[in-house]
Amino acid sequence: MRPRPGWPKFSELKSNYPSYESIDWDGLVDKEGLDSWLKGVADKNTCAMRVSRALTHAGKEIVPGSCDWSGVRDSKNRPYIIRVATMRCYLENQYGPADVTGSSESDFRGRQGIIVFENCRFQAATGHVDLWDGSSCAGHAYFSDCSNIRLFEF
Repeated sequence: MRPRPGWPKFSELKSNYPSYESIDWDGLVDKEGLDSWLKGVADKNTCAMRVSRALTHAGKEIVPGSCDWSGVRDSKNRPYIIRVATMRCYLENQYGPADVTGSSESDFRGRQGIIVFENCRFQAATGHVDLWDGSSCAGHAYFSDCSNIRLFEF
């Protein structure tokens, strides 16, 4: 793993990641003071918001850029990312290329960081983003459903 000046440690991300059992979409919108229009969206996939919260609460400012950012901010005016493709673009622009790419779980064993699942057989989402601790995701893993998987190591 290469050094990442200005980026939080994985342990800081993990301690600031809200579990799926503890809070749902509307609860996360309310708790973080996110834009109220989010409560009306039909597709309520929270994965990118959870990783955004982990990043911002661990001290990493999300800088809006050219990645189709939706303009969502929390009650402290911190930008949040709500889409997987936007999170991947943000990570690539701010962090650099993924440290590991692959399509099977074994490609990622023993490494930890932010994992992005794309090219998935989902109906309501384009992919999934999560924290990977080297053996499991903080939320959900989709190795059997997705063919393009990237890990940004922390």
